[in-house]
Amino acid sequence: MIRKIDAQSFELKPLGTYLVEAELITPDQLDTALKTQKLSGEQLGEILAMHGFVRQQTIEYFMSNVVLPERREILKNQPCSDNGKNNHISVVESTSSIKPEDAIAALQSSHKFKVYLSAKKTLKLLLGVVLCLALLSLIANYNVYYLPDFLGRDTFRILFDLNSEVNIPTVYSAGALLFCSILLQIIFQAQRLAKNKDVWAWRGLSIVFAGLFLDELIGLHERLTTPLRGTFNTSGFLYYAWVIAGAIFVILFLLVFGRFVTTLPSKTRRLFFIAGTIYVAGAIATELVGGYYEYYYTPSNMIYTFITTIEEVLEMLGIIVFIYALLSYISCNIKAIDIGVHIVDGRKRVQRT
Repeated sequence: MIRKIDAQSFELKPLGTYLVEAELITPDQLDTALKTQKLSGEQLGEILAMHGFVRQQTIEYFMSNVVLPERREILKNQPCSDNGKNNHISVVESTSSIKPEDAIAALQSSHKFKVYLSAKKTLKLLLGVVLCLALLSLIANYNVYYLPDFLGRDTFRILFDLNSEVNIPTVYSAGALLFCSILLQIIFQAQRLAKNKDVWAWRGLSIVFAGLFLDELIGLHERLTTPLRGTFNTSGFLYYAWVIAGAIFVILFLLVFGRFVTTLPSKTRRLFFIAGTIYVAGAIATELVGGYYEYYYTPSNMIYTFITTIEEVLEMLGIIVFIYALLSYISCNIKAIDIGVHIVDGRKRVQRT
């Protein structure tokens, strides 16, 4: 059955108008989200939440308690008319038609698990984690050097000492490096689809950080110390001889990726430089000081603990700045990223021909 509905009276108020009228967002924020929607094709609510203009939970609550009830009422009260003028639209009905409210609710439903990452919020979270790890490490070492033995003292140090391997700080550092590799791979895929130049550099950086992730887990660079020390007979600042290989790696890295970094947007380029400087200052420069102190003095006191803590914290801070740079680059230069995990039934029917 075909019925005619007046197009003007059928018009439903957009979600953005509801949010502006409720003063949950500003007109400027709505305009920004609408421009993004034209480019990405995503739902307005998702874009508003992604930009941090309004929380996703707020949108869902507002939809279920304000927007949908009002739209149901509008659809319920639509008058019927048989006039066939041009300002009418046709709606097809069947005896088993879907109710308007069910159709609207179905459009809003989603079976997706979505995570919204904010560069600034991620930066604050990771800084808080590093601060906690540094304090716990200092406390753990202070307990060993200045307090009498008590139950769990050595275990506490093993778990949180920044200068130890295979413990909680190591897992965090490895995870941060792996996160960098994943973000770089995401950027590579987006740039490859857009057919932009220098996509190889993003893939190369992703591979480098995947290698750093593995090195952090197994401590490969520290295993180079003994053979290099025996080969070059190093001492003093070069007591940790692996820094020789580390310095060579930094030079090669600059030769391979230096020109690419200069082509990046000014903010990203600046953040990459800051991140690299902080990381190298910790991984190599402070390591030289630590090697000098251990060679001429001892690694078993709080002074050496402070040196190693500064070294590890600088490395972590460098990675945090790099993560912030990548997230900022994605939000400013890549309009939409859709990462899906599809779970399918492995028991498929075999069709006979």
